[in-house]
Amino acid sequence: MHSSLILLTILLAVVWRWQWQSSPGRSPDSAWQVRWESALSHFCLPPLMVLLVAGAVLSMGHHGTMMGWSVSPAGCWVSLGVLFWFGIGLVYSLGRTLIAHWRLRHYPTITLPEGEAARCVPMDTPMAAQVGLWRSSLLVSQGWLDQLTAPEQKAMLAHEQAHADFHDPLWFFWLGLLRRFGFWLPNTTALWEDLLLLREIRADQQAATSSDPLVLAELLVKLARQMPLAVQPLEFGTGFDACAGFNESLSLSRLEQRVNALLAPAPKLDQALGLKRVAWLVAAVLPLATICLHT
Repeated sequence: MHSSLILLTILLAVVWRWQWQSSPGRSPDSAWQVRWESALSHFCLPPLMVLLVAGAVLSMGHHGTMMGWSVSPAGCWVSLGVLFWFGIGLVYSLGRTLIAHWRLRHYPTITLPEGEAARCVPMDTPMAAQVGLWRSSLLVSQGWLDQLTAPEQKAMLAHEQAHADFHDPLWFFWLGLLRRFGFWLPNTTALWEDLLLLREIRADQQAATSSDPLVLAELLVKLARQMPLAVQPLEFGTGFDACAGFNESLSLSRLEQRVNALLAPAPKLDQALGLKRVAWLVAAVLPLATICLHT
């Protein structure tokens, strides 16, 4: 019976993911928040359901019955394998993050003209990023200091401060972990890319409240032209998955969406989002309710 429960949950997770569709063509003035909530729920909840049902099966054990049906050790072994795979991903992600932080400490700390402290990377391409987890730190390149004007630097710092305020490095550390765990689910890559884009739009929106949106839009276009030439320092490797940067690689479609969102009127907050989040949370924890059916 436990094996059937796991298979049913996996089937529901696949169907939930499969029916997601991106909506880049919708008007950015009102759709980006709805897109964010939709992408976040479709990205997180299916793998979380699989994890929770695995935990529920392990807690029930392989003795007794469930809804009158006998249970076998097979479900527990499958659940143990699922949680073991998740644990390997967690250790791997933490290891990469710790190594990246250790490498970051080799770069000098400087004081920016705005008075903020930051680590300086010897790169010619203008770059700024929030690196870390809960209390992230600012990382800038030498090109950022040499090539950007004061208004451009201010706009870029406002964008990175938005990432820090939303704790994006921490949240995307966990989202990246779910991405690795649920790589087999449909639309994983597409959802991940959509979340990255919407994360940047959200930071752009907050930065536009303290900086000129036109400066931000022009800076996006300026940096997008240089990104194909940008090369991450080799010693960084790929350990900065948890960072949230202004200078992500932008396709024409993604660049157009970010610029349009900046130039459009500020979106109104959907008052129903709170209720939707509660409904999604209830749906995700439903596998735990199956514990009550075990005797």
